[in-house]
Parts: sequence; structure tokens; C-alpha cells
Amino acid sequence: MKKFFILLFSVLMGDSIYAQCVIKAELKDVTGDTAFIQIVKPDFTGIEKTETIKVKKGKFTIQYTDSKMRLAMCNVKTKDGDKRFSIYLVPGENGTVKGTTEKNQWDGSQFYQDYKELEAQTDPIQEKMYEVGYSYHSQVEAGANADSLQKIIDPIYEGLKEQLNTAKENFINTHPNSGACITILMGMKDPEKALQAMSGVAADSKYSYFVDYAKADIERKKIREAARKKVEDGKMAPDFTLKSIDGTDLSLSSLRGKYLILDFWGSWCIWCIKGFPEMKKYYEKYGDRLEILGVDCSDTEEKWKDAVAKHELKWKHVYNPKDSKVPEMYAITGFPTKIVIDPEGKIVKTVVGENPAFYEFLDELFK
Repeated sequence: MKKFFILLFSVLMGDSIYAQCVIKAELKDVTGDTAFIQIVKPDFTGIEKTETIKVKKGKFTIQYTDSKMRLAMCNVKTKDGDKRFSIYLVPGENGTVKGTTEKNQWDGSQFYQDYKELEAQTDPIQEKMYEVGYSYHSQVEAGANADSLQKIIDPIYEGLKEQLNTAKENFINTHPNSGACITILMGMKDPEKALQAMSGVAADSKYSYFVDYAKADIERKKIREAARKKVEDGKMAPDFTLKSIDGTDLSLSSLRGKYLILDFWGSWCIWCIKGFPEMKKYYEKYGDRLEILGVDCSDTEEKWKDAVAKHELKWKHVYNPKDSKVPEMYAITGFPTKIVIDPEGKIVKTVVGENPAFYEFLDELFK
């Protein structure tokens, strides 16, 4: 009898701790008969597991049972190729998503109703930001001067970023008890202030993975901000030692005597890969006065070595393990990031992103 009550208690507790979430999707552009749902790890460092779901005429159902909200990526086949979009799996909430993989609308229980309202306020601004960014890259690829164009584009883009942040702040201030607020924490200008405004949601264990990540990101940003002051132009580049591709230790300070490009990259980074042909050209052009040190980030050692071999990258390389503090030392916020260091070890210039202006700078430097 005692065992029976223990079992009954466990079942009842299980029902209260683990709640189901059901997502029903109806997407017009989906042509495949299978959807792959990738559950993102609690620390957002990669994919924890992948589930396969049957699709019939663009319709499929995702069922998730747990005590914690999770982020998932939904991968499907469409008439325009493979597409993916993000899904929030919230215990105890049911949602619907209709439309297409790129333009869709959420609805359902309270979380998804609030999320629908949030997207209505932020999506139009994000679309304008995308258009501005796409226009910039298209014009540069067509031959426009990157620096001149950037002076025009940057104020527009920064103004839109400010609008987006204001829209997010307004949503949190008007919906402080909505779980949908948790989805915008990571991209906010002042996430610490946002957490305080939504203290009730932040204290709910259901959202703890997102809250914990946001808190850790806040601390990382503080560290990066302090580091940024130490890696301004003219400052000595902080020394570090990492494993080279042959397994030996390689220190940054050992490469003095030539100009050095410190290239933070990853095999997963599309723009990093796109930039390699130009990097190769300039390595060949100025190889007598220039060295490159590639610092691989967020890859496994196997993927790192495979990428170096596949793209035939002839310069020096080191592997940056997960517990390394080197990206924080250099206040890295985007990929690729290229840092030019002079022969004495002082930082000359830092460029984030794949920008033709970087190579124009090298031509001026070595003219």
C-alpha cells in the first residue's frame, strides 16, 4: 500500500512538473513529407537532439513534454529549397503557425497570442533592417565604394536598430508578465533593465534556460566592454597561446616582426568562408611583409582541421577551445573579425564582418 501511494505521488508530481506543448503548423510553401525538429541545447551552444515528424500537404504537429521552455529549429523542404525557422516550445501552452516558412503568423494560448503581438510590432522594423543590409552588400558587390556607402547606410541602420530596441522595451513594459518577453532578451540594448521590468517572468523556473543565458550574456558583455578599452587602436595586442594545427603551442608574441592579421572565424560562418578567396589573394600579394593567424571559434577540432584543408588556407592557424577566454580578451562580437597588428605588436585596425574596405586599407598600408 505504501508503494502504491509513493507511485501515485510520483505520477501526480510528474503531471505537475512536466507539461505538454502542442504546435500545429500549416505552411503553404512546404513540399516535403518530413520535418526535422532540432532542439537547441539549454546553454544555446548547439543542437541537443533532432526529431523527425511526418508532414502532409504542409501540415504537421509538434508535441513536446518537459518542464522548461526550449528553442527549436524547424527544418523543412519547400519549392525554393530547404528552409528553417525557429519555434519556441513552451510547457503547458498550445500554438498554431500558418502562412509560409518566411512569412507566418502565430496564435494559440496566451504565450503564442502575445508572441503574435510582439512580432506584429517588431517584424516590420526587422524587414527594413534586412532591406538596408541587403542593399548595402548588393551595391558593394556591384562596385560601389564601401566606405562612402557605409557613411550613408550606417545612420539609417543604427536608427532602425534604435527603433527596434524601443519597440521591444515598449512590449516588455506593457506585457511585464508575458513569457513572450523572454524571446527578445538576448538582442536588447539593456537586457539587465529588461530583466528587472519582467521580474515575475524571470523568476519563473519554466523560463530559466533563457534567463540564465541572458544573465551570463550580460556578464560577458561587461567583460567585453572592459576588454574593448584594452584593444583600441594603438594598444598592445594581448598575448595568448593556443594549439596550432600540428598540435604544438603557438603564442601571438612569437609572430612579431611582420604585420599580422588576427582572423577570428569559424567553418559555420558564411561570410568567413566567402572572404577566403580575397584573403588568399592578399596573403600572396603581401606575404613577404604580412602573416595571418586564423583563430577558429565554435568548431570541433575535426571541423576546424577539415575546413582548413578544404579551403586550402596556407597561413597559420590555432584552435580556440570552448573554455578559452581569447575572444573575450579581444572583445569579439561578430564573425569574421580581422585585427591588424603591427610588427611591434600594437593594434592598428579592427574590422568586423567581410568588408572590401579592409583590403583597401591593406593596400594603403603596404603602398
